[in-house]
Amino acid sequence: MPDVALKPRDYQVDAFKWAISRKRAVVVLPTGTGKTLIAVLWMKRLLEDRKVKRVLVLEPTRFLVEQVARYISRVGNLDARPVHGAKSRSERVRCWREAQVVVATPEIVVADRDEVERGSFDAVVVDECHHTTGKDSYVEAMKILSSAEYRLGLSAFIPRSRAHEIESLIGEIRVWSWEDPRVKPFIPPWVAEVYEAELNEQEWALLRALEEIRDRYSGRIKGLVQNAIRWLVRDGAIALRDSLQRATLLSKVLEPLRPLIEDARVRPAHKLDPLLRSLRDHEGFRKAIVFVDRVAVALYLRDRLSELGYKVALIRGRMRADELKRVLEEASQSAEIIVSTSAGEEGVDLPEADLLVLWSILASPLKFIQRHGRILRASTLPQGQKFVVYLVTVDTIDVDSLVDALEMARRIGVDVPIDRETIERLWRRTTRATILHYLEGNPMTIDWLAELCGWPIKELEEALRRLCKSGHVLYIHTDIGKVYALPEDIDILIERFQDYLNPDPNLEAKAKYRPLGHKSFSRAITGRFDKVLNALSKVLEQRGAIEELRISASIEVSKGLIKIVNLAYTFLIDNEQKLEIALRNAYSCRRFAKYVATGI
Repeated sequence: MPDVALKPRDYQVDAFKWAISRKRAVVVLPTGTGKTLIAVLWMKRLLEDRKVKRVLVLEPTRFLVEQVARYISRVGNLDARPVHGAKSRSERVRCWREAQVVVATPEIVVADRDEVERGSFDAVVVDECHHTTGKDSYVEAMKILSSAEYRLGLSAFIPRSRAHEIESLIGEIRVWSWEDPRVKPFIPPWVAEVYEAELNEQEWALLRALEEIRDRYSGRIKGLVQNAIRWLVRDGAIALRDSLQRATLLSKVLEPLRPLIEDARVRPAHKLDPLLRSLRDHEGFRKAIVFVDRVAVALYLRDRLSELGYKVALIRGRMRADELKRVLEEASQSAEIIVSTSAGEEGVDLPEADLLVLWSILASPLKFIQRHGRILRASTLPQGQKFVVYLVTVDTIDVDSLVDALEMARRIGVDVPIDRETIERLWRRTTRATILHYLEGNPMTIDWLAELCGWPIKELEEALRRLCKSGHVLYIHTDIGKVYALPEDIDILIERFQDYLNPDPNLEAKAKYRPLGHKSFSRAITGRFDKVLNALSKVLEQRGAIEELRISASIEVSKGLIKIVNLAYTFLIDNEQKLEIALRNAYSCRRFAKYVATGI
């Protein structure tokens, strides 16, 4: 058995041995039971036995590409690198030519065809291999990889209609049943999945035009245009077209953009394709609920889904009692898909479902949690796994809404089963990543950032808090407030704010720290700069990282007047350079003591 960081379970060993005994194989296991570990075992054995030199792993989304690449590197101790459309061309070329294992989306394999063919991949892992049929980009990618001698497919479910094509492209299919006593204890009751929606070129042009209008206004109009931006990325252009039909202030503001909003190249609902893909991927679902926020979107989806042969029930606000009764009966009995608006679900006992699709990611955490209740409540359906699908428009504030909702759910005790690293990666892909752009090479206060970003201070504070906690941003205290900087810009910080980083060699201070992952603080370390730096350097070496550092010192701010200065450093201190910058700042506090509150 190849050496990996995690001990495989019995059924994983069974699946690995079966797959490695043939050159082509497809392993089917329920979601959440560890198929990726089987792939790691498989590729490590092939690499160790020198049967292959390089492996390509296909994942359907950027989020999974990043997550799986980290998993393979960490668990398999392999050189695995992510490649997708958000990477620059030069980054992708370097990965295609150098990495032992490349994890990529099928779309980027097709786009970088020449590099992929030059890379001579002799083994391929196809995750979510039920996509590998018809005109899907997976099929085109497999044609490019036709010379790969070893192939492993992974899926939670292979529709009968696709089995023959998948076997011909990848290999023999073997299913490990839900009822297998070795597997059953490890199957989560429900699984959350992120499906990406992409804006096309014309839709991006519309979004940029809206942002330009927003930036020209202030007050109420600025807020209205910000809402329009949110509706576009969350609900689709159909929401803006609907707004144009109303005699409102917003419609007047949007009127100059009418030609762009009504352009035929701007799709009414850019999330329709990932919605349909999620329905195909969960073929065999007993009942699905699709939650949207706009009636116009609900009507559009009802019509499109009905045209495709689905039995659809529509529930929306302000329905007459007799109409609502009829629709609920239909929803409970014959309907395969229920499309419901947020107004429609108020006070309505919707039928239980095994597939929940959140088209509109709402800012309201209460709504977000309530909708999950359709999946979380005790089941009367036949036994089977349940799925929640989030449709999210990548690289827009739609991602912000999802991450905020997931974080709020976690805080109030609803553990959404999405990998924590994936949530972190999602957050770094939000519009708040703009902060990193503005801070690059330019340390600044939150007030300066607010002017550049055009965001409320409260929103910036939360964004900076998260960036500090994850180690992407640090700060120092000054007499003009906290100055934020990127860790790679510490030299610039020292050059520009030298007075606040010049430790007093005679100052005695008390330091307490909280190691990463711990809830309680250590006992205080008291002393001068060099003593505390040496002591905390040893802590850093032993613990790996400090999550929070608190420094307390007594400073004479004027003759006979002593002030206790308490400073907190809540950015992740995971190297000596960050530790030293925090302590140098703290031991320079005479310079700014009168401007700092006595509390933390």
